[in-house]
Amino acid sequence: MQPLTDDRLRETVLALMPDAVRTLGELVRLPSVFGKDPERRAACAATATVVADRLKRLGFPEPRLQETSDGSFTVLAHRPGHPGAPTVMLYSHYDVQPEGDPADWTHPPFDITRAGERLYGRGTADCKGSVVAHLTALEALGDHCTAAVRFVCEGSEEQGGRGLDDYIRTHREEFDDIDAALVLDASNPGPGQPAIVTSLRGVVVSRVSVRTGSRVLHSGTFGGAAPDAVMALLRMLASLRDDSGDTVIEGMPRIPSAHTAGYPESDFRANAGLADGVRVLGSTDIATQLWARPALTVMAMDVPALSQAVPAVQPAARALLNLRVPPGVPARAAADLLAAHLRRHNPWQADIEIDELVVSDPFVSAPGGVAHATLARALSTAHGRPAVTVGDGGSIPLCGTLRATAPEAEILLFGISEPGSNIHATDESVLLADLQAAIIAEAMFLRDIATVPPQRKQRT
Repeated sequence: MQPLTDDRLRETVLALMPDAVRTLGELVRLPSVFGKDPERRAACAATATVVADRLKRLGFPEPRLQETSDGSFTVLAHRPGHPGAPTVMLYSHYDVQPEGDPADWTHPPFDITRAGERLYGRGTADCKGSVVAHLTALEALGDHCTAAVRFVCEGSEEQGGRGLDDYIRTHREEFDDIDAALVLDASNPGPGQPAIVTSLRGVVVSRVSVRTGSRVLHSGTFGGAAPDAVMALLRMLASLRDDSGDTVIEGMPRIPSAHTAGYPESDFRANAGLADGVRVLGSTDIATQLWARPALTVMAMDVPALSQAVPAVQPAARALLNLRVPPGVPARAAADLLAAHLRRHNPWQADIEIDELVVSDPFVSAPGGVAHATLARALSTAHGRPAVTVGDGGSIPLCGTLRATAPEAEILLFGISEPGSNIHATDESVLLADLQAAIIAEAMFLRDIATVPPQRKQRT
């Protein structure tokens, strides 16, 4: 078999791109939002089936849809490698965020639309485009992929990924042989700028319920003396940010940032779409704010809607909070600190219930490994510019679970999205050039890593 040069590999990927786009369109048209809706659960199962069918065509002997503890299906497949070759795990997820109001989209959310250099549609960047990148890289390599490949495609990542985490913890023997894991679910700092992400914030999602009475009260008869549950909740939430915009939770450790890469304010303002005159938050530089500091976001509130407004004192209110936990702080400790802070800042001794829905630790990886260097070279070659090492403010629960299961494995995070991709928002998109470059880079990595001695041979 002739060696697969960089030029041949690039030409092969270019020839496969039309089929890759067709496959991405097939996946995007399935509204695989994991949850209770029966039609969308059926779409999740259909999406998983499409992925499993593609894996069969690529020579994976028995891809399967594994039902997990939260009711989602994870696509699992394993293809053995040559004797002595390393084992590489390829991870992505096929579930997507809800689309919101379709009228807010310029293009249909559940159809793929090309406009200029972008492909639009829910999941094009997060994370169905990554699923297609894995599949296309494997197809481009063909028999030149001599590493063992363990393919994992999750079905509930956007809802916390509890099902896959539980499965890995109870089936460690399927994952403890991994030498490197390519987690294709991170972001690049800009269009055409490849990056390897070496730190993620953790996440805590808490539902806070406040009650001050048993019934709605007339604001004229009782207002002024009767405590308003909505105002009590607002005062609690306001205590979580100071005047500079920093998230301030009493007792939260402040750990120095390990990253040297900067994030110019002009770039951030453009990427975030901030209105002129609106201040960027925080008392430190932007990169530190995003990658190494806590961030509290109010995801939703249950209070009377404007259409249902009456002049009355409300006895109950709820909020769903999202806390991004900085690297170095255990998520469990952060959840406890958040709950204690809210209880201390209860202005009128209202009844408070705090239910934690997600508690996932931050993640930090060391950039000095052989697999990291192999991926950095591949990304730099594919994009035509050096890959940088950055942090990411997002959270991927799987990474901590993998670290506990295969502690010697190198867990490598990279992505196809960038700030203009609008992931989790309207008009989500992926740059076709970035998708193509990621496919080329992954194929190069899989070709080159097969010559590296497996890390597991060094384990005791």
